[in-house]
Amino acid sequence: MIRLEDYNREQVLSDLKRLQYLYRLKEVIRYDQERNEKDTTESVAEHVYGMFLLTEYFLPLEDPQQLLSKERIYQMMLFHDIDEIETGDTLGYRKTDDDRANELAAMKEVLRGAPEHMQQLMKDRVSEYETKTTGEARFAKAIDKIEPLVQIYNEKWKTVLLKNKTTAEESERIKTPYIQDFLFIKQFAKIIQEDLVNNGYYWIEE
Repeated sequence: MIRLEDYNREQVLSDLKRLQYLYRLKEVIRYDQERNEKDTTESVAEHVYGMFLLTEYFLPLEDPQQLLSKERIYQMMLFHDIDEIETGDTLGYRKTDDDRANELAAMKEVLRGAPEHMQQLMKDRVSEYETKTTGEARFAKAIDKIEPLVQIYNEKWKTVLLKNKTTAEESERIKTPYIQDFLFIKQFAKIIQEDLVNNGYYWIEE
C-alpha cells in the first residue's frame, strides 16, 4: 500500500497514466457505432463510471481500516446527478441559486418517475450526499470534485477548458472545501492542478 510520505509527483503522475488507460472504456461505443476521435463530449454516466473507478483507487488509501460502506458510496455516486436527466449539466463553478432551485425541483420529478421500490433508496442517498452528514457522503463528494482532473489531463481536453474560459481559481474554488479531510485526494489534486496550470490548461483573464 502506498504511504502518504511516498505519494509524490512521480507516483501521482504514474498512477494518473494508469487510471487514464482504464478511462479509455469511456470512449468504447456499443452497438457497432463509433465516436469521432476528435469528440470531446462526456456523458454524465461516463462521469459516474470515472467516480466508481477512482473509488477503487482512493478508498483503500483513505480508509485502510474499511470503516466506510462502499455500497452506500456507490449508491450516492449512482444517483447524485440523476436530476440532470431533466436539467442537463451545468458547469459547477457557474451555478446560480436559480440553477440549484431548478435542480431540487428536477430531483423530485426524477424520483417520482423512478420505479416505486427504488424511490426511497434514491431519496435517502441523494439527501445523504447533499447534506454530507456521513463519512461516506464526504468521500463521494470529494471524488465527484476531482474526477474531472483525470478526464481533462490531456491535450484534447485542454481545448474544452479554454473554450469554456475555465480559470484555475474557478476549478480550485469548487474542489478545495470538499477534499481537505482526504490527504491522498488532496495531494493528488494539488499535483495535478499544478501541472494543469504550468501547462496552460486554464484560461487566464486579461
